[in-house]
Amino acid sequence: MDIPAVTVAQMERLERLASAHFGIEVVQLMEHAGRAVAELSRELAGVRGRTFTILVGKGHNGGDALVAGRLLASWGAQVNLILPFHPDDLAPLTKSHYGTATALHLNRMTGVDALQWPLALRQAGLIIDGLWGYHLRGQPQGLPADLIRLANASGRKILAIDCPSGLDCDSGQPADPCIRAAATITFTLPKQGLVRREAKPWVGTLWVADVGVPFQACELAGIPAPRLFEKKSMIKVS
Repeated sequence: MDIPAVTVAQMERLERLASAHFGIEVVQLMEHAGRAVAELSRELAGVRGRTFTILVGKGHNGGDALVAGRLLASWGAQVNLILPFHPDDLAPLTKSHYGTATALHLNRMTGVDALQWPLALRQAGLIIDGLWGYHLRGQPQGLPADLIRLANASGRKILAIDCPSGLDCDSGQPADPCIRAAATITFTLPKQGLVRREAKPWVGTLWVADVGVPFQACELAGIPAPRLFEKKSMIKVS
C-alpha cells in the first residue's frame, strides 16, 4: 500500500480540520494515541512481570505517554514515569492525566530525582519516549537533553511516540541529542522526516496508528490518503 507522508504544517491543518468540521478534539486523539502506544508496547515487550519507563514531556506528547502508562499499569505492568519538568509546567490535558497517574500511585520521578533516572532506565523492558512530538523547534536543552542521553546510553530498547524526541519531522535531521528509537509509532499519517533514509537510525521500525481522524478530513486537507485502517488499526510502514 502506498502511504503518503505529510509535512508538519499539513498535519497541523489536518488536526484543525478534524476539530472544526467533525468535532474531533485533542482529548479524544490523546486517548486513542495512548491506547495505540500501550498496545504496541505490549506487543514489543509483553506485560506480565515487565517494567516500562516512560519519559513524559510537557505537551500533548506527554499526555499520550501518560495514557499509555495508565493502561499498561492496569494490564499488570510496573510503570515508572520520568518528568524532566515540574508537574506544574504540564499542559492542562497532560496535567489531568498526570493527576490520574498520581491517584493510581504510579512511580513518578522529576528533576529532583535525577540521580534515580539511570537505574529506572536500565531496569526497563522498554523505554517509551513521550518528551516531544512533531512540534519541537531547536535543540533539547537542560534536564530533557540529559534524559535523552541517559536513555540512549541505557542499552534498553526505546519506543518513540509520534517522533523520536529531537528529530525534525520535516527534514529528518536529528538534533544533539536525539532519541535513537528501536521503533516509532506515529499517528494518522507518517511525517515526511520519519520516512527519510537518513532518519532511519533514529526512527527504527516505523508504525502508523489510527487515532480517529476522519477520512473526510484528509479529503478536506487535499491529502490523497487511502483508507489505511480498513483491516487493522496499526500498520508497519518500514
